[in-house]
Amino acid sequence: MKKSLLLLALVSCSLSAFNQTLTPTYSNLDYVGDGNTKQMLDLYIPSGVNSPTPLIIHIHGGAFMGGSKGVSEQGSFRTLYNEGYICADINYRLSGDSIWPAQLFDCKTAVRYLKAHADLYNIDTCRIGLIGESAGGHLVSITGTTGNDPSVEGLHLGSAGVSSRVQAVVDLFGPTDFLQMDGHEGIGCSSANHNAANSPESILLGCALPTCPERVESANPMHYLDANDPQYFVSCGDHDCLVAPYSSLLFDAALTEKNVTHTYELVAGQGHGGSFWHNTAQDAKYLEFFNTALAAGCNPTAIKERDLKKSKVSIFPNPASASFTLELPANEYFEVNMKDLTGRSVYQGQHLSGSVFISISELPNGLYLIEAFGGEHVLNGKILKN
Repeated sequence: MKKSLLLLALVSCSLSAFNQTLTPTYSNLDYVGDGNTKQMLDLYIPSGVNSPTPLIIHIHGGAFMGGSKGVSEQGSFRTLYNEGYICADINYRLSGDSIWPAQLFDCKTAVRYLKAHADLYNIDTCRIGLIGESAGGHLVSITGTTGNDPSVEGLHLGSAGVSSRVQAVVDLFGPTDFLQMDGHEGIGCSSANHNAANSPESILLGCALPTCPERVESANPMHYLDANDPQYFVSCGDHDCLVAPYSSLLFDAALTEKNVTHTYELVAGQGHGGSFWHNTAQDAKYLEFFNTALAAGCNPTAIKERDLKKSKVSIFPNPASASFTLELPANEYFEVNMKDLTGRSVYQGQHLSGSVFISISELPNGLYLIEAFGGEHVLNGKILKN
């Protein structure tokens, strides 16, 4: 009788911890600084943390069209929080607000923001993991595989002095190659039509998928894979009718080909979402994965954060009436951002080094500020339009 009561007490305690509601230590941290609620995060710091502690960042799902931090997603990191991990839950711009790659830029900027403020929040920048479901699974995957690619950093959004590299990623049923979702539906599923112009993926990219293969490739986590990418845990159900399990199978094969350490599981009888993915047994797998993947930390020398060289950018002619040319240093990929004096962005572009031609004929006369972010340089300048 006593043994039964003890078992019941343990089960009740476990269920209470599993169903607890967490309160953020810091709410609505503005990781860009523009006051946009779609670019804010909540931070959950366990009691007693006073030294560098591993961080898990959660990225929510919602078909890139909906969802929010702090809604019903705490199951994604509740167990991790209870085991001592600092946890962040982020918002990002949705496809109804901005098309790709705004979502990737936001996720990577959130990572950089947390690194840049690591001392304030006691974050161990060598022990950072990501977890996300569905669209969030896609975003954690591509945030992980683009950590070594300066061409997709979104440095114009801030925290440019650090990188977005992380050490571990849990991808739960996230899509990978959008063009290979149709025709590979899960068991018992009817045919999908992700290639349609009104599909979530087409809306995200701003084009019907078959008409813009280059944009589809830019959103494919596998496109950026290399052997230095973080460890992955990839999981999906064989009855998934929203995101074809074939997406995760392709990712598993690509990770294997690139010799990236990872775990892959195809779960029989499970569909898209639902309580299965965050129950005691599954959460224990994610916890074990993060404990192992983040145990070694990182070599600060091997992943040295950005030591950007600051200088003036060459602008000719200046003043200008219709157009001007920027001269960018060789052997770098740059993000160029131009703002008016109110801080409103009037031009954003990505350019290889060399001469960059920019038209300003449609802009009002006035002074504009220019920033160009590269892998090693951040350039500043002013152009007067008259």
